[in-house]
Amino acid sequence: MSVVLITSPPAVEPVTLSDVLSACRQTAGVDDARLLALATAARRRIEEALGLCMISTGVTERRDAWAPVDARGGLTLARGPLLSVEAVATANSLMAFQTVDPAYYNPLIGSWPAQIGPSGLSFLQPTARGNGLRIDYHAGFGATPDLVPAPLKEAVLALTAYAYDRETEEPPFSVAEPWISAWRKARL
Repeated sequence: MSVVLITSPPAVEPVTLSDVLSACRQTAGVDDARLLALATAARRRIEEALGLCMISTGVTERRDAWAPVDARGGLTLARGPLLSVEAVATANSLMAFQTVDPAYYNPLIGSWPAQIGPSGLSFLQPTARGNGLRIDYHAGFGATPDLVPAPLKEAVLALTAYAYDRETEEPPFSVAEPWISAWRKARL
């Protein structure tokens, strides 16, 4: 089982108020707060669906063990692209966490899906019954909106405009599909 918590949300949104106003064909001051709230909701929805973060976001992931692993023995994280790993910790049976020496793992910076590769050392598994592995990391394309790929920004704007135009209904995800289809993880 895996639990994913956002510990520090992005400092800025990938789209500006002027971008949102243009997409919604509005002028400044009309519904600015509502438009920005809709854009934030659209970003969150896209990030959740694609398993990524657009702007640098602090994430804590809790797992039962160092699994599932890829062919190399690495761990795939829930959010990417991986910017940094702050800490990896394992819990004993009393749920007391002990920080793991970084020599035991190798973060693959820039990977998406985000991955932590194994080192040559044997990784100690947690002895706690559940959620005994904690990984604190930052994911996203970077700290500024200019680093976010344009198709993802367009998807945010499309969902925002649809939600603004049709106040009573939630926008179908198909509205953003032309911009996000290339970002979906392939599943077999």
